[in-house]
Amino acid sequence: MLTPAVVSPHRLAWHHPQIERHLAPVAYVTTMVVKDAKRKVYPYSIVPGGAETLLEAKHAITDPAVKANYANVNLAQLRQVKLTENLSGYVSYRWGEKIYWTKKRLTLKAGETVFTDGTNIIRGRCLNCYSALPMMPTRPSEPTEVVFNAPTEMPVTVYSFPKLPVLAPELPIPPGELTPIVPTILPAVVSTVGKTGGGFWFPIIPIIPPIHHRPSGPSSPTSPGPPVTSVIPPVAIVPEPNLAWLLLSGFLAMAVAHGLRRRA
Repeated sequence: MLTPAVVSPHRLAWHHPQIERHLAPVAYVTTMVVKDAKRKVYPYSIVPGGAETLLEAKHAITDPAVKANYANVNLAQLRQVKLTENLSGYVSYRWGEKIYWTKKRLTLKAGETVFTDGTNIIRGRCLNCYSALPMMPTRPSEPTEVVFNAPTEMPVTVYSFPKLPVLAPELPIPPGELTPIVPTILPAVVSTVGKTGGGFWFPIIPIIPPIHHRPSGPSSPTSPGPPVTSVIPPVAIVPEPNLAWLLLSGFLAMAVAHGLRRRA
């Protein structure tokens, strides 16, 4: 059973960077998965089958049926560790619907998984609590340590909490990102050294001459009109002045100017 249900979108037949970006996970949600499994169940376990992960342990010890047994446990500081050496002390256990403590010390072997908040210790295999000091209540007769350590493989309900990605909704792709961009004009100079023997090449740009339409006659709009004869205006010919007359006129002007200057 998967809660809540998460449906993955269908896989597209082709890939595009824009689509990959739109389908990228935007967040992760912790989902509870409940399934049946076979585990070693130790006698007199408070939670049969115990817990294999920290999230599983937190979920189990907050169950209203056993929550009072973990009243002093700080869930925010709880972490999963393995014992590096043997640990001797007293442990709690379930007898019927009640929780008791052992009157004799039991040994927690090195390598056993436990959960601790720095002060309290909980055994991972059964979620029974540990104490270095004697605790109450106790029973007049209690199981032996050999019985406590004799598990039986039984089907149990296991809770897991995977983090599943939440995908963003599919958005339409901008048309510009699906249309290939092709340059309309080739570069003016392209080097071909090492490809065609060296040198440069220039693109040939066709030159299209302008098209002139002759005026059509009134009778037929499509028939060509009579040839137009261009009229060239007459060129006026100006005679060049005589050089002698030019020199004489110059001397006379200089004489008159000299005379006027002396009278003044």
